[in-house]
Amino acid sequence: MSDIALSTMWAIGQFERLADFFQAGQALGFAHFELNHGVDSAMLAGLSLNGSITSVHEPCPADVSAGTLKARNWLVSALDEEERRRGVAAVQRSIDLARELGAGAVIVHPGRVDVDPGLEFSLLALYREGKAGRPEYAAARERLLAARAARAGANMRSVRRSLLELAEYAAPRGVRLGLENRYHFFEIPQPDELDELLHLDGAEGVGYWHDVGHAQVLENLGFGTHEEWLRRFSGRMVGIHLHDVVGVDDHQAAGRGEVDWSLVARHLPAGALRTCEFQPFNSPEQVRAALDLLRRTLGARQPGA
Repeated sequence: MSDIALSTMWAIGQFERLADFFQAGQALGFAHFELNHGVDSAMLAGLSLNGSITSVHEPCPADVSAGTLKARNWLVSALDEEERRRGVAAVQRSIDLARELGAGAVIVHPGRVDVDPGLEFSLLALYREGKAGRPEYAAARERLLAARAARAGANMRSVRRSLLELAEYAAPRGVRLGLENRYHFFEIPQPDELDELLHLDGAEGVGYWHDVGHAQVLENLGFGTHEEWLRRFSGRMVGIHLHDVVGVDDHQAAGRGEVDWSLVARHLPAGALRTCEFQPFNSPEQVRAALDLLRRTLGARQPGA
């Protein structure tokens, strides 16, 4: 069995019961699992997980769904204090679940900059139309850059406050927080923002959760490089989400896209938690092949590292 975990992302909409997902994952070679933000308390009821959960992705348990949190702006980056407080509470519930299950880490989305998401959706549409090298793409990219730069400071102030509260909550519970790089450029953090958050006084136990696919998508869109995230933050890496990318379509099984897995392997710390984060459209055969590829490319995690 592998020390690489499989996220319940692969279960959602595919298995009626989580128990069936765990059984299928074990048959494919997985002994460990991550609970993602599609899992609520009812889905967990009655399960005996026997120490198999290595990480929890907030806002699991998703009794208030990730979609609801976004729609209501209950995010750790919110400028409104009540909205920010509700975002913090959602992450705290994930910390509590991680402690209960013996999971070592919670993956945290640090929110977003309050810009019009349509600016980025237009950019993505141009990319999908094959117009990434055209003037209209460059103009759309510059509009997004300018809008984000103008608004990021206020949201980052909220994130800093939230992170200090969460670090104080997580530390006595023995749970590490991993700040995840995000799919959308308007989301937080970008590299310099992550560097700032990782060096906050009072947040020394907070680390980085590297998402391979998100970094690759941002590179494809023209926002930095995948290698920059790995080079700058591997020393603070708590864990990693492993999935492949075709263009701007992520959560493909490893080996189905354009990710340079040798690059990932060169920067991956021996002690980092490793999770395959595949959408349900990947077949069991593709998941098994991906696990084989990752075992060969990344090697084994050192026990207790």
